[in-house]
Amino acid sequence: MKKMDLHIHTTCSQHWLWGPDAVSTPRQVVKTAIRKGLSGIAVTDHDTLRGGFVASKIARKLDKDFLVIPGIEVKCREGDIIALGLESEPKGHMGNFSAVEAVETLRDMGALVIAPHPFGWGGVGKHLDDTGFDAVEGFNASQLRCVNTRAKMAAYKLGLPMVAGSDAHYHVNVGNGLTAIDCDENSVDSIIAAIGKGKVKICREKQTRNRLIVYTFRIAKFYKTIIWKPTCDEY
Repeated sequence: MKKMDLHIHTTCSQHWLWGPDAVSTPRQVVKTAIRKGLSGIAVTDHDTLRGGFVASKIARKLDKDFLVIPGIEVKCREGDIIALGLESEPKGHMGNFSAVEAVETLRDMGALVIAPHPFGWGGVGKHLDDTGFDAVEGFNASQLRCVNTRAKMAAYKLGLPMVAGSDAHYHVNVGNGLTAIDCDENSVDSIIAAIGKGKVKICREKQTRNRLIVYTFRIAKFYKTIIWKPTCDEY
């Protein structure tokens, strides 16, 4: 069984207001995940695959058995969507797409499509029922317990696989939400196929408690980027 955190952000993730949406680089995220004994991670930066590609390159140098799944978190009209296993970014801004249109577009590109924190901030909410997701994030370490409970109940009702992720924006929190995946090979394709077949279970649920620290770091990053704005490739 592979133990993976399927929802992580890095400094490659950009917010329209404060710049870097996370405070840790891809290198910090990968090194922390390896140190904590994870089998792999999915990097799901907002509107970009760069963090996943950079993290994959770093992981190959640090530990050949550690797997990074390049992913992306996009926002459609109804809320956030995670796509895993893309080789290229979707064209155009998905904010103009409905949830159904976004899911269909991402799946046509070869992605496994997950509903992150469906009943939390930025989730698709009631649209979960008829959108056609491949899996539901049943535990998000950055969301309230009641939000995660609603997500699990919805997944049971819809008969969809449940996964977990930390939604970490700070590398210390990587691994707070873990998914155990029963797969045949140590490859991105094998992991994604196993999730789609429901060969998964949530194996760690640790609520993130240091969100205030994270937001403080993010504000500091914002002021820092006024003088020096690093690119993702520097990591």
